Amino acid sequence: MKRGGRKKVPAKAPAKAPARASTQAPAKPADLDSPPPVRKPKHPRNTLNELDGEHWLYFTRSILKTSYPREFGHDLRKRHGANKPPRLMQALVEFFTRAEGRVLDPFAGVGGTLVGASIAEPPRSAVGFEINPRWAEVYAEVAAKHPDLPAQEMVVGDCVALLSDAERYPDGCFDFIATDPPYNVHLERTMCDGKYDATHGNRKTDYDMRSDDPKDLANFGTYDRFLDGMEAAFRGMFRVLKPAGYLALIVRNAYQDGEYLFTHVDLARRAKAAGLVPKGEIVWYQTGSRLRPYGYPTAYVPNIAHQFVVILQKPRGKRKV
Repeated sequence: MKRGGRKKVPAKAPAKAPARASTQAPAKPADLDSPPPVRKPKHPRNTLNELDGEHWLYFTRSILKTSYPREFGHDLRKRHGANKPPRLMQALVEFFTRAEGRVLDPFAGVGGTLVGASIAEPPRSAVGFEINPRWAEVYAEVAAKHPDLPAQEMVVGDCVALLSDAERYPDGCFDFIATDPPYNVHLERTMCDGKYDATHGNRKTDYDMRSDDPKDLANFGTYDRFLDGMEAAFRGMFRVLKPAGYLALIVRNAYQDGEYLFTHVDLARRAKAAGLVPKGEIVWYQTGSRLRPYGYPTAYVPNIAHQFVVILQKPRGKRKV
């Protein structure tokens, strides 16, 4: 550049006009924690349920994370330490039954499955068996508190005996079975030895929900006897379930005597021995699960914050068990 000359300044690129806001909502990525908001007509070949393709696909995920509201008599149902959310049971009922389907819960507790059938869209008919009159009375209180929900039948008695009553419950009389049985025999301690109860309240657990009835599986004394009792129950469920009908078994694994028990696997094997076919599992995590420092600070002891929903099916053809 010559002295006194002017420095050439490169021409500026024309300023870009500000981008216009799109009038269309951006595509929303799949949300694993919430179902599609709107229900559409189901596929004409869908003979299993009343769901459209999006809701069907959402249900088939193998992991379920939930945070359900406290509703439908939760203040009453929470007396039972392992009561199941009606919204979870609603989802199971809606996937495995059609509008006219009939549902059974042979370990009904305080009636989470019955409420789930009542709030299903549309409501389904349901029957519950419960050996402990205390829990059946809680369901009666919930039903009285919510007269807007369709009433369901709760039968007090031993499920193995009731399932063997072919006159009252003939072969194939239920379209779907959903249940949350005892996870083991009742033990005063499972995750810890009680050493720190006085000083560490968060190491103490109390899940005593059994009855005084000797036929209550939680009173069977040993884990092997408990599994034998569950197999007998599975045989009864097999009989009353219609061919090709499904069973959803909710179960939590256990840690006792320093050993982790794969309870859901043991129960699936016993169900298979009774004639049912394992079809899959859903790992269910309910947010807000309380963490307890069981092995701290010397050993690994898991905080079991998840449960399994084991899916089984009765074969279409006849099968001897």
